[in-house]
Amino acid sequence: MIAVVFLLASQAIAEPADLSPFKPFLGACWRADFSPTVHDTHCFEAMYGGAHVRDRHEVQDGSKTIYAGETIYSADGPDLVFAYYNSLGGVGLGKVGSTERALGFTGSMRAAPNKPEQEIDSEWRLIDADHYEVRSLVPTKSGQPDKPLVFTRVPAARPK
Repeated sequence: MIAVVFLLASQAIAEPADLSPFKPFLGACWRADFSPTVHDTHCFEAMYGGAHVRDRHEVQDGSKTIYAGETIYSADGPDLVFAYYNSLGGVGLGKVGSTERALGFTGSMRAAPNKPEQEIDSEWRLIDADHYEVRSLVPTKSGQPDKPLVFTRVPAARPK
């Protein structure tokens, strides 16, 4: 039995998950400004030798963290999937689609355990090596698309 477990583990090591769509983000932190004092910083790192990708983020008002979250991206068979957890106790789960310069995210999320489930449908588009744009594709109440957020590569001031 133990030999079978080691054999399966060694096969998994020999065939790492294809998380290459996240390669442009890895080892870097990225920041978008919501206002002159409020910003969101995401830092990406490979986990377990590249078997997963971690994205930790913090929203800060001045120097105070007002919200934080962590997303783990993984390969699940042929699919890329994510699990998101936040500082309010919220959880989001979904799938990631990719093209050469964009990632698409679909799924659902509860912002907090007592909040209703909400749809996730968003897109990240690489602008250049130091910028990417995030756009929600969920229709707004006004019917107008949300203004995209532009994240800029920043020195690694990674969230804890």
